[in-house]
Amino acid sequence: MAGFPREFLEELKYKCDIVTIVSQYVPLVKKGGKYFCCCPFHNEKTPSMCVNTDGQYYHCFGCGASGDVITFVMEMESVDYPEAVSILADKAGLTLPEYRSDPEAGRKKDKKETLKRLMKDVALYYHSNLAKRPEGEEARKYLEGRGISPEMWVRFGLGLSLGYDQMTGYMRRKGYTVENLRDCGLAVGESVSDAFHGRIIVPIMNGMGEVIAFGGRIYRGEQDVAKYKNSTNTLLFDKSRCVYGVNFVKREKKRGGGFENLILVEGYMDVIALASAGFMNAVAGMGTALTPQQAREIRKLTDKVLVCYDGDKAGRSAAVRNVQPLAAEGIEVRVVSLPDGMDPDDAVKALGADGVKKLLDAALPLVEYKLKLAEDAYGLATANGRAKYVTAALRVLSEVENAAEREVYMGVVSAKSGVSVETLAAESAGKSRTATPAKREREPREGEGREVRAARFVLNSLLQNRPYANASAVSEDWFSSEEHRRILRFVKSQPAGKVVAGNLFGEGAPSEEVGNILAEDPALKSAEKEAGYYADCVTVLANAYLSEQIKKLTEEYKDLADRDEKAAALTRLKTLQKKLNSKNATDKF
Repeated sequence: MAGFPREFLEELKYKCDIVTIVSQYVPLVKKGGKYFCCCPFHNEKTPSMCVNTDGQYYHCFGCGASGDVITFVMEMESVDYPEAVSILADKAGLTLPEYRSDPEAGRKKDKKETLKRLMKDVALYYHSNLAKRPEGEEARKYLEGRGISPEMWVRFGLGLSLGYDQMTGYMRRKGYTVENLRDCGLAVGESVSDAFHGRIIVPIMNGMGEVIAFGGRIYRGEQDVAKYKNSTNTLLFDKSRCVYGVNFVKREKKRGGGFENLILVEGYMDVIALASAGFMNAVAGMGTALTPQQAREIRKLTDKVLVCYDGDKAGRSAAVRNVQPLAAEGIEVRVVSLPDGMDPDDAVKALGADGVKKLLDAALPLVEYKLKLAEDAYGLATANGRAKYVTAALRVLSEVENAAEREVYMGVVSAKSGVSVETLAAESAGKSRTATPAKREREPREGEGREVRAARFVLNSLLQNRPYANASAVSEDWFSSEEHRRILRFVKSQPAGKVVAGNLFGEGAPSEEVGNILAEDPALKSAEKEAGYYADCVTVLANAYLSEQIKKLTEEYKDLADRDEKAAALTRLKTLQKKLNSKNATDKF
């Protein structure tokens, strides 16, 4: 069997009670038989995460995060499953057994380890080129000209690619294959050329400091060549999940460097430039579009972010756009206004560390930033400019849901434009009335999603060992979802009335549907209503299955020619129809 021995995991979870472990990270408050806390995976002021000591799992009713004690440590420490088990084993004083993987997973793990070693060796090779080789003199002068010192070369592991085949040839002589090089995105073409030849190299690392990709920057001013080049997605690297600089921020925090916030910039060279000026709390997305996964990685480090993108139209648009995924994670976001045409690197050179700090300190909430953009775009010196400013400002304020906040900002717009708050409010209300109403989501039809809701409630009741829930009276055939059937099989494999829901979680994050099931909390209802509702849900599932069987058998009956076969099918149809009409849901078939 793959993974750790079942007996070991059971002992581990017994000794590492989920309430005890979670309380080491966040304060818990007991309510009834459960514990609650503010979810550490999104920003909130009212506790919405429930820690179930009987089931040994947690579930956040706010963001949907769910899992067992191992999953919790994985998320909090940003480690994989075996590493999380190792951390808990150390806490419990248990000897960690060998991790057994299935052959395919074992091969994948071995390949991954080979690629990790290759990336580390390549990073060291590139760094040696920059730091020691005579051919690296031009690149060294280029970096020093940008204010990036040798100390920063070492901190960020900067390197240099020389020629088309020097790196690839050296790595092949070290025993790595062409396939290894291609799998890491390091080699291109039939000649197995260095994908980053002629560029200054920036190693891209994960949260644990392992090199997973590279970025390359030209330094000789070649024409018709992209300024930057990044690794393609590989077994080690997923661009949508990677945040450059996370490992350095974690390192600073461990050293005692306390950060009130993080600075989010567009690229790794901006991170390096800010670090050179003393700002060690900068990170970068891998491009101007920030993904929800990247926002979640950032949320693990802070709940306050300063978005500091380039001071051009594209940078300002990206800054506004990327507030959304950050805000969705509960992060407080402010936007930095860089001078026209400047990026963070330019700002460091032109303004120095003190000047950059003033810009960071002057960062604005999104609404104020948008209003400033409108003011800068149209100006207030002319009547026409003020009129256009007001129109743009009202569009911004229409997105503000809080009425009091909107009124405050109307006061700001009034003071700048000379238009009274009353007129602005009337104009805003008029636009709201005449605007095309937002398209309402279609109301679900009668019965739509009914089976899914019933399945979730039934499975939740079984996982919670409710006295009215009997797994033996529930058929696997009733569930159309394989995930639901899997959960029922798990319940039936456990001693009756002693199901530990936390044991449902395997390696890695649970499926979204498991979270949906745990969110169905029968305890929110009275015991009598729970039992009645459960019986109704069982009936819904059983009858849905019966109806489907009748439909199939009816179609088959039409195609039968043999008299005896038709008679038998008809008898079966009558039996099924009788069961359906009787609504005797718990009868076995």
